[in-house]
Amino acid sequence: MREPPDRGQLATSLVEAVVGALLISSAVAGFVWVPVGGEAGPTASTLDRTADDALSILAAEPSAGGGRNRLAAACRSPESFATERDALEHRLGVVLPTSAFGRLETPYGSVGPPQPTGVPVGRATRTVAGCSVTLRVWSV
Repeated sequence: MREPPDRGQLATSLVEAVVGALLISSAVAGFVWVPVGGEAGPTASTLDRTADDALSILAAEPSAGGGRNRLAAACRSPESFATERDALEHRLGVVLPTSAFGRLETPYGSVGPPQPTGVPVGRATRTVAGCSVTLRVWSV
């Protein structure tokens, strides 16, 4: 009579069943843990921070027509706002993230597209040279 070998051997069908179960469970886990619809859009608090940062950058830049800074020059008079308008619009497009839009409002005029309805909006206000400047930021 022949003696059984000293080592055991798993059945091939059992190994295949385990591999198949792992494959199916990993596919199910991918559907369960991946958020539906991708990332959510920015919140109002995130947009508030973006607006505040952009206003800080604009307030630190020198003006095109003379003055302490770009925002102070835009608040001096309607003529100085007209001088700063193009530079403000260009810089606003540069300092905001690619997917964000903004509208800068002063007592002498506004720069940027009008705010759409139904989207979260961030807001920052800064008083410069006795003038209130508001920046509204949204993402579409």
